[in-house]
Amino acid sequence: MAFVSVLLYVILFVLVFIASPKGAIQIFSGGIGIVPKLLEYVIESVVTYYILIYHVLLPLMRKERKFVQTIKYWSILFAAKTLINYFLFEFKDYSAASLSNENSMYWFFLSMLIYFIQNIFVSLFAALIIEWIRKGKTQIILEKQMVEAELKALKHQINPHFLFNSLSFIYSKVYKSDKETAESVLILANIMRYALGNNVGSDSKLSIMDEVAHLKNVIEFYQRRYNYSLNIKYEEQIDDQSITTIPLMLITLVENAFKHGDLKDPNMPLTIKLKTKKNYLSFFIQNKKGKGIKELSNGIGLHNIEQQLNLVYGKHAALLIKNEESIYNISLMITY
Repeated sequence: MAFVSVLLYVILFVLVFIASPKGAIQIFSGGIGIVPKLLEYVIESVVTYYILIYHVLLPLMRKERKFVQTIKYWSILFAAKTLINYFLFEFKDYSAASLSNENSMYWFFLSMLIYFIQNIFVSLFAALIIEWIRKGKTQIILEKQMVEAELKALKHQINPHFLFNSLSFIYSKVYKSDKETAESVLILANIMRYALGNNVGSDSKLSIMDEVAHLKNVIEFYQRRYNYSLNIKYEEQIDDQSITTIPLMLITLVENAFKHGDLKDPNMPLTIKLKTKKNYLSFFIQNKKGKGIKELSNGIGLHNIEQQLNLVYGKHAALLIKNEESIYNISLMITY
């Protein structure tokens, strides 16, 4: 940024000099000489660029700050720079450059305005490059994690065709004699098919409706496994079915409750609440602590979910964990 500052300083000096040689010399020498004034300019520019890039433009691009707030910061920064330069310029010990002269005042404020505008454009260009690099790195990390997860899953997977053929064979054999068991086998087949990620889109996400269907299948499978003795309170309000999620995100949170929770107490049931509306998803799950039922774990884990949420949604996602003596609950909120 120092090199850019020097280059722009020279260009600005030439432009002002063409319009008014006397005014250019007065403004750009500042009573202390061209070189010291240039050094002062470079330091001031670097500080200005840093503030504009990291505290104004990048937060705006990442939607961490509203446009009106950004304009406010710009205005405050411009006013501060103008006042500082005004007093530095006015109280230098040289009469020729005094801003009491109306023409000098005009060229001073014109140069400050031009200077600040070029600060904004240079900062915008730099911020775009920084954000592009950041998103590129984030995408690479996310893709690497997904590949590692897929390789890890493949190491533990039975050939899917063999698995589904076997489940279909078992289903057809037991359907006539035991329909309930046959339906359980069919639910298990759907669970396994979903876990293989056949419904994942090109953006590595899937429909919330697919995740909900899988979630219900898992709940139903556990209930059948334990003769519907588990106390589960499930609520959903899907106002926006176009919402997409990270695969197996919600079901991992549910599986943790099955693994570590006590679902036998009717006074403290496993509570699951899912809600979506336009550009928003919320998920809440709470269970009584216990030894739990250790079944059907996909091995993703909370830590992995937190990493994926951070990479995919950044500050637009919040995962809040409350771990009390007898109660464990998790709240997930995502804005799109």
